[in-house]
Amino acid sequence: MLLGATAAAFVVTERLKLEPSPITHVFVTKIFSPTCDCETDLGVIAFRLRRANRLTLEIADGSGHAVRTLVGPIERRRGEFSASWDGRDQDGAVVPDGVYRPLVHLRHRTILMPNRISIDTTPPRVHVHKVRPRVLQSGEPLSVSYTLNEPAHVDVFLNGRRVIAGHSTRTDWKVEAPVRAAPGKYSLTVAARDIAGNLSNATKPVLVIVPMRVVTQSVQVKPKRRFTVELVTDGRAYHWQLAGNEGFASAQNLVLRAPKKAGRYALVIRQDGIPHRALVVVK
Repeated sequence: MLLGATAAAFVVTERLKLEPSPITHVFVTKIFSPTCDCETDLGVIAFRLRRANRLTLEIADGSGHAVRTLVGPIERRRGEFSASWDGRDQDGAVVPDGVYRPLVHLRHRTILMPNRISIDTTPPRVHVHKVRPRVLQSGEPLSVSYTLNEPAHVDVFLNGRRVIAGHSTRTDWKVEAPVRAAPGKYSLTVAARDIAGNLSNATKPVLVIVPMRVVTQSVQVKPKRRFTVELVTDGRAYHWQLAGNEGFASAQNLVLRAPKKAGRYALVIRQDGIPHRALVVVK
């Protein structure tokens, strides 16, 4: 009797091996983070049933034990089927980081799918090596080199506004792009989002200056007459020097009095330690 039962089981097993899989066109999310509060906080399991069947879909851990029942048991027609998993167990708790697999129970067959689902809730870490230049003319390329502890996309921010979106996931790389910003002082920070969707903390701020701009490059004026130099600035104080006179101002239009004697004079305006010059011709 035992020999007969063993032979029958062998025949059934061999027949199952020869039959085509009852599920085809499989798609399974490879990695996601249930805690990222982002577009990748859910996993999807999708496939096509060859024929109508009784179906239960579970999620199994690395040991093959079910941690969550997603669907079923239900009767399903042949065709497309999909379900989503929020990365939580049967009690609603987030499962530990690790590898999980879909477990499909059909009426006469159970399939532990080979497709791996990685749960990753650990944010990446990013370290900034170099920021160039620190004095940035508006529209000039800004370059930031960095190192990551895992593949991730990085974003560069000035005062919390994203100015560069990185596309590479290389762990030792740099981003570079022209940046347009008004004159002023900016705190540059970098944040990284890994493939699962976890967002890192912002890096330590780096000071970047977009300098003021002197629009009026030269002016002709009669002795002792007032003249105006137009500036583009953020309203912070700056220092000016002209023919032995000096002072502080903060206005967009700097109004000064020309020297008494005819000649060519250099007007020097300093802000953030950066000198800007305009030519004053007294006739």
